[in-house]
Amino acid sequence: MEPSILLSLTIGLIAWAFLSLGAAVAGLYFTPKKDAEFWRAFWFMNGIWGLIDGIIGWANLITTPATMDFLQKVLSINTFLDFIYITAGLVLVALAKPVLKGFGFAVLLQGFFLLIFDAVFLFLSYRA
Repeated sequence: MEPSILLSLTIGLIAWAFLSLGAAVAGLYFTPKKDAEFWRAFWFMNGIWGLIDGIIGWANLITTPATMDFLQKVLSINTFLDFIYITAGLVLVALAKPVLKGFGFAVLLQGFFLLIFDAVFLFLSYRA
């Protein structure tokens, strides 16, 4: 497999994880009083996604590099799952409770980013 693609993917995922976690910590610490339930849910969910993305990125660093075929299968599945995340986020946003709306917007943000991220790396993996 082309090591630069996997390394770029891993670095990008870890960078997104740190950004998500850092924003979540700051957002939870500086939660505004207005719509506090919404914002706490939004930042908490972003923190959870950041933690999971970080674990996946770390696993990429410490395991044997994947083959190109395996990477393409994983990215294809992830791209499909990203559409499910976006759909779930839309459903949560449509619900009336502020906590669920906060979770929904966070899932939408993460889902849209990961859709673009996975699709770009899937495209690059076929070009390599």
